[in-house]
Amino acid sequence: MSNFNNASFYNNPYNQPRMIVPQFPPSASTNQQILYQLADGTGGFVILNTNDLLAGLEKIGREQTQYYSLGYTPTVSAEGSCHTLKVKVDRGGTIVRSRSGYCNVRAVDLLAGKPVEKDLENRVKGAQAGNVSATMAAPFFYTSANTARVNLAIEIPSTSIKFDKVKGKQHAEVNVLGIAYKADGSVAARFSDNVNLDLDGKKEVQEFQKKPLHYENQFEVASGQYTLKVAFSSSGDAFGKVDVPLTVDPYDGKQFSLSGIALSRDVHRVSDLSSGLDDVLLSDHTPLVVQGMQVVPTGGTHFDKTDTAVLYFEVYEPLMVNTPTTPLKVGVAYVVTDRKSGEKKVDNSGLIDLQASAKTGNPVIPLGFRIPVDKLPPGAYRAELKAMDSAGNTSKPRVVEFDVD
Repeated sequence: MSNFNNASFYNNPYNQPRMIVPQFPPSASTNQQILYQLADGTGGFVILNTNDLLAGLEKIGREQTQYYSLGYTPTVSAEGSCHTLKVKVDRGGTIVRSRSGYCNVRAVDLLAGKPVEKDLENRVKGAQAGNVSATMAAPFFYTSANTARVNLAIEIPSTSIKFDKVKGKQHAEVNVLGIAYKADGSVAARFSDNVNLDLDGKKEVQEFQKKPLHYENQFEVASGQYTLKVAFSSSGDAFGKVDVPLTVDPYDGKQFSLSGIALSRDVHRVSDLSSGLDDVLLSDHTPLVVQGMQVVPTGGTHFDKTDTAVLYFEVYEPLMVNTPTTPLKVGVAYVVTDRKSGEKKVDNSGLIDLQASAKTGNPVIPLGFRIPVDKLPPGAYRAELKAMDSAGNTSKPRVVEFDVD
């Protein structure tokens, strides 16, 4: 997945061959081989099949005081790319344990300590409006009790980005800073980022400017009510500033619930991610994937009739953790109405069976619904989703608004 159109923000590690943590065998979920695979990939060791907890802790303690720290300066590589490592010693009879590789991932607060960070922070806090318009969406997805991951997406006019010739390339930078404020003005979450754009020539710049720059980021926040403010700048006095209300409902991890809703116009097939740990061990970026398809969230709400418009969301069904004594059915009611007239345009208010998407043992059910924008007349619409199950549980409705041009 590219984090913006026409240029590569992340060389997506999820679509690369597995090199760091070896692929798990099909039987990994039912035996202990998964532990050995994980230990081998991270330079650790396995302690299992023992009731001698003290001996295990002593071994861990010795490990923390008997090791070497080796370092080197790696060659320049693309962000998101992964590299294998192998450590050898010239002493016989020794066994070396070390991590098997690393990935070039971005820092969470990339602008920390830099002058541009202070400038953008002042713009976020200040009353002055930006002179570059942009649209932003911030759907959330629960990761644990009262904690959610926000999948931020922004569409920035690419014509506002200034390119200069640097080392034979057309180069530009976009700096981004976001802060989620509580009602009392305190900071609940923040991030900062830098996007480097390098294009071959002016022709490529002209092609790049035909579409908005698509930017994505992710951060975690506790349940609560916030105002999310984001400022970005490219060069000179040009800067943009967008804000949206962000409400993450309380969630104890045991209740039947529904996530926020992400709009998308970019859906494509990805390689099998179910056997990989790269997204957990090597990067903080979690893709939105449903039935082998990756859904890229958009910061905009306008769709052409020829677009592939999709709603992505997650249902949280705690009863799926254990095998139910009776067959459990989970479904979603889906209604699209005209925002002006209130007329229903799509009405799937009956129970849509999601049994094919649900997996016993996993309370999270990812789902994607296609919006039939090709059959909707131009106008302003509202989509409302509500989940339910055969045990009598019903989620709080979630609403997202969109427009068809």
